[in-house]
Amino acid sequence: MNRKLFWVTSILGAGVMSLVMSGLISTINNGLDHMTFMGWMRSFIISWPIAFTMNILVLPSVRSLAVMVCPEKAI
Repeated sequence: MNRKLFWVTSILGAGVMSLVMSGLISTINNGLDHMTFMGWMRSFIISWPIAFTMNILVLPSVRSLAVMVCPEKAI
């Protein structure tokens, strides 16, 4: 994976995961009301940098583990 693809994948992956999870957890914890969106955005702003940092630190190890679990078979 080239460097540009690594960074774009890390940024987008963290963003999507953080957006979905923060929205889901905020709604489960607080229910749907007029403040749900504000709570969701607050949670997203906090969770995205954490998810991005974890992506940068953990993604290479996860990729290596995936290669070990699913090796390419020689023909």
